[in-house]
Amino acid sequence: MAAAAEGCARRAGQGFLLTAAERSAIEKRSVLLATEHFEAQGWSVKDVGATKSYDLLLSRGDERLHVEVKGTTSEGTQVILTRAEVERQRDLAPHNALVVVHSIQLDRTTQPPTASDGTLHCTSPWVIEDDSLTVISYIHQTGL
Repeated sequence: MAAAAEGCARRAGQGFLLTAAERSAIEKRSVLLATEHFEAQGWSVKDVGATKSYDLLLSRGDERLHVEVKGTTSEGTQVILTRAEVERQRDLAPHNALVVVHSIQLDRTTQPPTASDGTLHCTSPWVIEDDSLTVISYIHQTGL
């Protein structure tokens, strides 16, 4: 196993090699910025991330918007999506959005770590095209 791991690039940003506390700080920061962004546009914002396969449910009059929020310390050119997130957002389109909060600064000198800054980018409606997705893992049935 060790030989296979040698030469692997260390990655951070949206989840690779981050601790649970670091991921939590990034998630909280990105959801906060997204919430402030939408509230400034007159939306009522409800955090549903604990119970739904998306993060925020927005309402404004009769309008509803289902928002997936992704936070990263990287430049945000790529984000990781689960199969459930992709399938649900495809079902919800065009009443959906992707918010990417990139360039978040992570302070690991505090306990727990804290996140600050970040640049928000919103895509709505969010149409997920197959050619914008890259498979990064599979489950293999071993037959055992």
